[in-house]
Amino acid sequence: MDYVLAIDQGTHASRALLLDSDGKIVSRSMYQVALSHPGPGRAEQDAEQIVTSVQAAMRDVLHALTTAQRDNIRACGIATQRSTVTAWQPDGAPLCAAISWQDTRGVRQTRELQSRAAEIRKLSGLPLSAHYGASKLHWLYHVSGNPLEMRFGPLAGFLLQRLTRERSYAVDHTNAQRMQLLDIHTLEWSPQLADWFDVPLDRLPSCRPVQHGYGTLSDCEVPVTALCGDQNAAWFGSGQPDDGTALVNLGSGAFILAAQPDGTAPENLLTSIAFSDHNHCEYLLEGTVNGAGSALQWLQAQYPDEDIQTGLPDWLEQVTDPPLFMNTVGGLGSPWWRQGPAPEFVPGYDRVKAAEAAVAIAESVLFLIQYNLDIMRRQQTITGLRISGGLSQLEALCQKLANLSKLPVQRTDDPEASARGIAWLAAGRPENWQAADKVQHFEPRPDTGLSDRYSSFIKQLHIHIDAHADE
Repeated sequence: MDYVLAIDQGTHASRALLLDSDGKIVSRSMYQVALSHPGPGRAEQDAEQIVTSVQAAMRDVLHALTTAQRDNIRACGIATQRSTVTAWQPDGAPLCAAISWQDTRGVRQTRELQSRAAEIRKLSGLPLSAHYGASKLHWLYHVSGNPLEMRFGPLAGFLLQRLTRERSYAVDHTNAQRMQLLDIHTLEWSPQLADWFDVPLDRLPSCRPVQHGYGTLSDCEVPVTALCGDQNAAWFGSGQPDDGTALVNLGSGAFILAAQPDGTAPENLLTSIAFSDHNHCEYLLEGTVNGAGSALQWLQAQYPDEDIQTGLPDWLEQVTDPPLFMNTVGGLGSPWWRQGPAPEFVPGYDRVKAAEAAVAIAESVLFLIQYNLDIMRRQQTITGLRISGGLSQLEALCQKLANLSKLPVQRTDDPEASARGIAWLAAGRPENWQAADKVQHFEPRPDTGLSDRYSSFIKQLHIHIDAHADE
């Protein structure tokens, strides 16, 4: 039997998985990676730790195999967190920390470019935002003193160079786009965008399709045949998506993805690249919620004596009338695209118990997802939802999503959507690929309380934003 190696480097963990030719997971390993917040609006990771965590996860998986299994690994796919950037030397040694997708230190530049926002969106497919890579790269380049041999760009480009024998200096279209420097129509770096953001294109890795020969892994003779952003890869977590299905992927952030045949997005949503090879490109309509798992981590810091993760499954069943939480953890994503104001519970809930607070945050994630779905459904028909990611294992949350959206929700028993998706792409998009063994269905039920809280949440959120409009 043939096998595919999948590497999934996310915000909080690096994973390696081996899948067989039917798409079943044979072996897996995971290593946590740290995320620090050295100042307001800043989020960083140790670039070297990211590399070593990926290498350790790969070694664990390879060492668990028989010689015959190792000899039959035909391809490797690498999925990475998007919009995270770093700088490195030609030999691959990092020159600085990896600046996370959550980091907004470039917000001053994006404000200065506001008059160009419509043109930037037309070229890049993305609204002007400091969450994307361009303003971070501008900051990196000018703060670093412009060393002559500095390379910089998406985390995917750095990882590829470190992991391949050829020291490949390239990046795929999905990760390149999140730099906000890619012309989404030509699929090449845009001199115009680079000029506006004041970023030198000659320091960036070459743009290549998602499905491409990227070299061979240094630790073995396995060819890297696909490189992709993690959320884009998750779109293919069960193989080719069904028509009319949207994906909700719940990780540190939440992402809502739907096929976009005509390549145009409603105002303030995103055009993303689902897949590209040397012959064609497929596009996605995308909405973004910045605070999902990261919002629950924010809550854990507020309640250090409580175990939020352990308590949440029961609390979602027990708490029937939670407060409203203005979820601006990490800033507001689509369709608002703004930094603040600070997260808070709606006034009147001065003393919120941990259980109520956790359910309020979980529901706020659903409310932000639903608001994006409402916008998407004005443009196209969505008949069902597929849910993935770590938080998708909360059954009560899946049921609430079905109730709120009034759409059937489907969840597999394995949250490894990004790893499965990049493996499927690396394997050449095989038709016989199987989803996880167990699929659970959540049919919508009447839930007036949840619907009323959603309406109140959106009203209060707009009041909250308007009250801090000058921040």
